[in-house]
Amino acid sequence: MASAASFPAVVHRVPSETPNLLAYERAIQTQKNALVFIGGLTEGPHTNRALDAIVCKLKGSTFSVWELRMRSSYTGFGYSSLSNDVQDISALVAYLRTLGKERIVLCGASTGCQDCLEYTDHKKYKSAPVDGYILLSPVSDRQTAGLLMSPEELGKSNQHAQEMIAEGKENDAMPSALLPFIFTSPITAYRWNSLAAKGGDDDYFSVDLDEATINAKFGRVDRSIILLPGEEDELVPPSVNKKELLDRWVQACPEGTVSELSGLVPEADHEISKPEAQEKVCDLIQGFLDALLK
Repeated sequence: MASAASFPAVVHRVPSETPNLLAYERAIQTQKNALVFIGGLTEGPHTNRALDAIVCKLKGSTFSVWELRMRSSYTGFGYSSLSNDVQDISALVAYLRTLGKERIVLCGASTGCQDCLEYTDHKKYKSAPVDGYILLSPVSDRQTAGLLMSPEELGKSNQHAQEMIAEGKENDAMPSALLPFIFTSPITAYRWNSLAAKGGDDDYFSVDLDEATINAKFGRVDRSIILLPGEEDELVPPSVNKKELLDRWVQACPEGTVSELSGLVPEADHEISKPEAQEKVCDLIQGFLDALLK
C-alpha cells in the first residue's frame, strides 16, 4: 500500500503540563472511538510507514486515528523517557474523554510497545484508563544494539553511561563515538542506559529476561491486548525463537486479556513495509477493535 502524498488532519492542543502538546486526528469526520498510534524511536506524527494503511482500513469504522507529538517524538527521544511518554499519552487520553470518546485504544509500534506496557502501571502514574492495547513489532532495543555493535563496544558504551549516571550526569549527552552509527542525534546517558543495558527502563522484550521480570511487566495488563511481532523482523537476533518468546509474553498476561488474534505476522519486517504484511496487520487490528465493541 503506497503512502498518501497528502491527507487531512485536525490539530488539537492537548491540555497538559507539557508545553505545546499537540495531537493530530487523521479523519475528515470525527468518530466516537479513538485509536491512538504511538511510533518508535525517531518517529513522530505522520512518519510510520504502516500507518496510512491502518487509517485507510479504519475509514468508515467508528474509530478515528490519533497521533501525538510527545516530548520524545522525532529526535526528542534521546532526551526523554518512558515516564514522560506515559504522562503525555495520559494527558491525551484524558482530553479524548472530554470529547466524549467511548473507546480508546493505544496502538504502539516498536518502542511504542514499551509505552503501552509502561502505561499499564496505573499505580505508579495514575494514567487515565484505556480500553485496549495493540503491540506492533515489539523488539528489544538492547538486543538490537547488540546487532549494531560488538559485545566489547556495547559493554564499553554501557559502562560509560553508568559512570556518567553515577556522577550525576544522567541528563548529559553520550559521546557520539560510543553510540551505534544509526543514531545521528544526541542521547543522554540515562536514555542510552535505559535502552541498551539489561534491566533498563526500556528493557521489556529481551529474550534473556527471567520469568519473574516478564511476569511483573506483562502481569499489569488490565485490558484486552493483541501482540503482533513480525515473523521476519530483522531487529530480532536470528538466534531468538520468536514463537517461544511470544508464548512467554502471552502466558505472563492475566487470563482473558490476550486476544486470540495475537501471533507472528507473516512476511512482516520491523517496519511492516510489505503490502501483504500491512494488509494482514490491518485485518487483525480491525478484528481486535470489532471484538472490543461487542
